[in-house]
Amino acid sequence: MFGEQPIQVIVDDRPGMLMWAGTRGYHAETKFPAILTDDELRSIDVPALLVAGARSALLTPAEARARGSLMPDAEVAIVPGSHGGFSRIDELNARIAAFIRAHATATEG
Repeated sequence: MFGEQPIQVIVDDRPGMLMWAGTRGYHAETKFPAILTDDELRSIDVPALLVAGARSALLTPAEARARGSLMPDAEVAIVPGSHGGFSRIDELNARIAAFIRAHATATEG
């Protein structure tokens, strides 16, 4: 019976302790990151892949192409039928992997 003998429960809370230790002193950034200016985009001199969903509310495909055209070595990937690619993750991953392979090969040769 429960009333006669106390029930002893041992809880291993090491994951909780680690999570607490890892977040001590952390505070979230409250400001949204600033949008890069046209001049800042022009100054990016490394290969860049801009990914936008065909149905994105934040950056339309036309806006993504216009912003990408400002960077000397940018490619723009528009993921069809998506807001940002996450609903078509295999297609998005394949596109990112192809971009990395193309630029890794270009720098090795």
